[in-house]
Amino acid sequence: MRNKLIIIVFIAYIAFISIGSIILKDREFSDMENRTLKTFPELSVKTVLSGKFMDEFEEYMSDQIIMKDDYVRLDTSVSYLLGQRLINGVYITNDRILQDYQYDEKVLGANIRYINEFKEAHPELPVNMLITATASYIYKDELPYGAPIDDQGKARDYIHENISKDIVLTDATDALQQMKYQYIFFKTDHHWTEEGASVGYQCLAEDLDISIPSYLVYKPVYSGEDRFYGTLYSKAPKYGIEGDYIAAAEDTYLNYHVEYLDEGWEEDTMFHKENLEIKDKYTVFLDGNHSIIHITSDARVNPGADNDKPILIVKDSYAHALIPFLASVYTDIYVVDLRYYHESVSKLIEDKGIVRMILINNIDFLTTDTNYRMLY
Repeated sequence: MRNKLIIIVFIAYIAFISIGSIILKDREFSDMENRTLKTFPELSVKTVLSGKFMDEFEEYMSDQIIMKDDYVRLDTSVSYLLGQRLINGVYITNDRILQDYQYDEKVLGANIRYINEFKEAHPELPVNMLITATASYIYKDELPYGAPIDDQGKARDYIHENISKDIVLTDATDALQQMKYQYIFFKTDHHWTEEGASVGYQCLAEDLDISIPSYLVYKPVYSGEDRFYGTLYSKAPKYGIEGDYIAAAEDTYLNYHVEYLDEGWEEDTMFHKENLEIKDKYTVFLDGNHSIIHITSDARVNPGADNDKPILIVKDSYAHALIPFLASVYTDIYVVDLRYYHESVSKLIEDKGIVRMILINNIDFLTTDTNYRMLY
């Protein structure tokens, strides 16, 4: 009787999965996995005979199976209970997910060399560089004992020792470590929060001899009570991890105009509140990644300063939450992401009359991304 019951339950389960997966409308995108899902493959004599149809059909069924998100979350949770902490390239701690980090001196060395050579080719151009370690370093004490993750401190030392002395280097890592118990990094995403970005900005502002003007009034912008789960959670979704929230400081005093030059559209805000409704809520800042953006403001011009002249920011996505602070001081900013901008930066500097360049990067980016070769 017991065996019959097991068989009946098993058959009912298979029927539920099969019928449910067929009846329910196919999903085009998985918010949890942050990727496009496989749609029903082309059915033809050619695809059947070649075996392509069955291969793609297996992928389709795997993607469209009913309750897939729950299965993925359950699988991660079971792995965690069995003692596994490194899952799909991320570490799961008690209350946050941390990205794995592997030091690559070849990539880092090349990037520093490209930056130094660029400065040497533009001796008259003041260059500042802001770097910061990521949450994997700030919260390294939360990693499992003996975790095979490299120390970002080694990369920090390399940068400090090898960056050109003609470049003003600002390292926000120590300041962030002092604030580690504040909400400076998301728990399920690899970015810092705007509170973390403000810490980085204060460090940079000191070396730039600027500050957030005291006459500004900021209006908080929140993602509401709904928590979100970021890119790291997509790699290892687990039951019990609390979601994140977005907080931004929107200036209600100054006027801003942002041109997305790569796509030919513009807006009078740096904050895209509509993106609070999508998976990647960090894109509320400057609408995420773009090759080149132009930001102008009516920030007060300081006599004898260069804040009324064009400056250039070369950055990774960490800069998105920090740039609004800079835009409250500098009236004319060009923002370039070398992952997507493949024109001559030197020509841009000449054409736009750039008077200062600021590099903003996290250490993980500097040791993994190879696009600084596009700096010229």
